[in-house]
Amino acid sequence: MANKRSVRICHRKASSMLVLASWCLVVIQVLVTGVDGERDSALSSATTATNTAAAGISSEELEQMFGKMTEDTLKFARHMETLFLPENKCADLSTCPASNYHGCVSEFPFAQCPGLDYSIFDCGTGEPGGCGGFFDFTVSKTSLPPSINTVLGYESTTVKDAICSSLPAEDYMIQSTEESKAYWESYSVMPPWLYFGSDTGIFRMYPGAPDKCINNKSSFDPRVRPWYVAASSGPKDVVLVLDTSGSMGSYDRIGKLKLAATRVIETLGISDYFAIVEFNDSASQVGLQNGLLERATDENKANALERIKSLSPIGATNYIAGLQKAYDILSNSGAKEISSICRKAILFVSDGDMTVGTPSQLYSMIDDKQAVYTSNGETPPVLFTYSFGSSADETIPKELSCRYKGIWSRIGDAEDLAEAMGGYYKYFSYGLGDTVNENFVAWVSPYVYSTGNGMGTTASAPVYDRSVNPPILVGVVGYDFSFAAMQRALGDENSEVSRDAIIDEIVRKSIAYCPAFSLSECQLESLRMYGSSGSETPDSMCNSCTSELPSIRASPCQDSSLNSMNVWNNYNTRSWAYEERTCCEVGENRIAGSLTYEEVQSKVCIENNNTKAPLGPIIGGIAGGIAVVILGFLWFKGNKKESKQDNRNNRVGIPTAPDAIIPDDHLHTLPIPVPPPPEAPTTRVN
Repeated sequence: MANKRSVRICHRKASSMLVLASWCLVVIQVLVTGVDGERDSALSSATTATNTAAAGISSEELEQMFGKMTEDTLKFARHMETLFLPENKCADLSTCPASNYHGCVSEFPFAQCPGLDYSIFDCGTGEPGGCGGFFDFTVSKTSLPPSINTVLGYESTTVKDAICSSLPAEDYMIQSTEESKAYWESYSVMPPWLYFGSDTGIFRMYPGAPDKCINNKSSFDPRVRPWYVAASSGPKDVVLVLDTSGSMGSYDRIGKLKLAATRVIETLGISDYFAIVEFNDSASQVGLQNGLLERATDENKANALERIKSLSPIGATNYIAGLQKAYDILSNSGAKEISSICRKAILFVSDGDMTVGTPSQLYSMIDDKQAVYTSNGETPPVLFTYSFGSSADETIPKELSCRYKGIWSRIGDAEDLAEAMGGYYKYFSYGLGDTVNENFVAWVSPYVYSTGNGMGTTASAPVYDRSVNPPILVGVVGYDFSFAAMQRALGDENSEVSRDAIIDEIVRKSIAYCPAFSLSECQLESLRMYGSSGSETPDSMCNSCTSELPSIRASPCQDSSLNSMNVWNNYNTRSWAYEERTCCEVGENRIAGSLTYEEVQSKVCIENNNTKAPLGPIIGGIAGGIAVVILGFLWFKGNKKESKQDNRNNRVGIPTAPDAIIPDDHLHTLPIPVPPPPEAPTTRVN
């Protein structure tokens, strides 16, 4: 591949000249009106607003829309469950070879550049005549999580099994989209995107679109996204109890602890509440000092992540203070109804021995706290304990898990604490597979679409292998629904009042149902045995199950053809930059393999600051034009002032023209969206 890419940014000569003229005019206006005083008036422009809300539509219509979204999500989940039945899952693998399109390296068979609702913000606005992004409406896209490090084409049979098992969902996705098109077009939006994330991290999305990738690997893992965790675990209260004693300064444990805490916080959704406690000599709530939980809104989570960064190692290791603070927060929050009123979990991590108090004092304190819940007919919090590092005590953390029906894990200094702690939700997912919960749908707070065009929310539902008892979670389905459509159904598209009302309704639906939870002692032992990684850890067991341990993962197909099977259709784009695979002129169609690489490069279309202009020559021309204007103006102004008294010391400095040099790797460093959005925006839900 050439080091420098000659990219044609879709443009016309007239528009380029217009851009240059506009920049020059702005500079002249700024110079004439004064840098300090009149800048705003020189740069102001007229704005218009159009209210497209349909009059007379009532909130009943919005409720009907929510009903359709719920029904469609559950229908998709039930369809996926039929695909994972043994008689269907392994019946015919002959359609799987070369039938899947990798989000990082595969060229899609019939890519279209529709623009508008299917625009890509980093390419352009998607307006007619502008730049947008490629989508393929004939196939789905498949992504592998970053934890899968195998060479392309040589994936394990477990990975291939997950890919092949979800492939038949593609026909359903296409058909469902076609059937719902008329309904959503009546609200002037396109049909929702559909996707499925497996318990192994395989992600399949329709319509197909390229991923953001580094070295041909995606950074997206559905299992740590709020829509996945919310559907697989239900509403919950989570308290992190983090050891920040002096020994956490060794082997960068404090850094790894911060990463782990961040990952847990990022899994939480709008239906969840959380708090963070640090302990050393004593214990304190991190950031907030009110002794209460806070809802996992995006704003609250962002603030919490900032507070986590400030953690530093110092002092002793006071287990009792840390856990007592956690129980007090849960108790105080429950009394004030600042809670999900559902599951409760305490995630406790330490790298050392308990240096304050005795084990009997610790157990006595927790016994008293647990007894309060039991006497009130409530389920006590689940304790997840992690012995982190080579010097960590294992006896007390494991005893805590055995005494209080929790799970203990030993995490070495070289192991991934973030992955271990991030898998806590599996405990809840394993206990939610009963048919009494089969109509459970989770909702997440509204977010800006990864395309940058509008807002939406996700409805998601768990998918279980119900051929075994107890059922086993195999993944989660998700639907992206347009926020604009919901506002139009409410009859008030542009109002802040309607926006808040819809957000409130999404929040209400997210916490309206606490799934029934049932976990046998043998299921619990199975979770202890296999932990979050799936590898056997018999030392974590409490020897409380007298029968055979049930499986916590669906059995893969045993078909020997998986061993040598190549599931990917092609690797055509493995050396292409993202914009070469994605950015296109609106209206363009492209058949896989129809263009040479040089032709692909020549067709890349990117709008610069919402104006179609080349990133190299045009910016250089703009800079040059501006420089000429500035020099000319300075010459004019200087000559004019020569006839006056010398007041050069009072002159306002003139800013230099912007640097027009574009680095060779510019096109490789553009921010790339990966649907569904990895992070939801801040909402006004408190």
